Amino acid sequence: MATNMWEQTEEMAKKHDADSSTWLKLANDEDKAVVVFLGEPYPREVSFVDGKYVPADDAVRAAGHKVSLRVAYNVALPETGEVKVLEQGVMFFKDLVRVREKYGLEKWAFEIQRHGAAKDPKTTYSILPEHQLSVEQQKAFQALPQHDLAKLYSGEGDSGGAKGGQSLDSYDKKSDAKGDGTVAPNVAQGLVTALKALPREATDKFLAKFGVQRIKDLPTSQVEKARAFVEQLQTESAAPAAAETEVDPFA
Repeated sequence: MATNMWEQTEEMAKKHDADSSTWLKLANDEDKAVVVFLGEPYPREVSFVDGKYVPADDAVRAAGHKVSLRVAYNVALPETGEVKVLEQGVMFFKDLVRVREKYGLEKWAFEIQRHGAAKDPKTTYSILPEHQLSVEQQKAFQALPQHDLAKLYSGEGDSGGAKGGQSLDSYDKKSDAKGDGTVAPNVAQGLVTALKALPREATDKFLAKFGVQRIKDLPTSQVEKARAFVEQLQTESAAPAAAETEVDPFA
């Protein structure tokens, strides 16, 4: 039991570390995440100098450093509605272009998985369609505030503010400062986004289960249970939709 709790706590610590960051990090072999791609890519020509990527300006090029392409994307996490920044190389971009041409990025949630240990130069990433989004879900995800990638990489603002407002990280800090024990605004927005894509009765079930009248009143201690319950509601809602697409043998 002790070993299991150590492992469980380690996994929880990793998740909390990932949740607190602007960046979506797949740091280890077999790490994976389900995402919805938002907006336009942001490409940069960079060189790896002194253990970090720097812009490939004239001085860097003159020094003979190898120049490579890095591309950043705004991605939403369907489970929470949080918007993260994912940065990848040119091979990932080429694979994503093929996926975009075949599926349409705004129409699907995709699973991204790392194949390779930390710092392994041969590391690759797979991109697979996870589940198709309804028209309502597509609109809800594309309406989420995105990080201004140009400002993020130029160092302007607070860890890359979302368009039209403050950064998601700053919202988290405000929520912590209140100390009222309710869910952070960006997490609440994620739950709202997921529930709005479902029939109204799903929201009623959610409110009744957690004994609140508004999503933003959900206690912080109930966030994980709330996310699990939303996933359950999504599964229940998807079942009839799948049946409706079946061919009617009597038609």
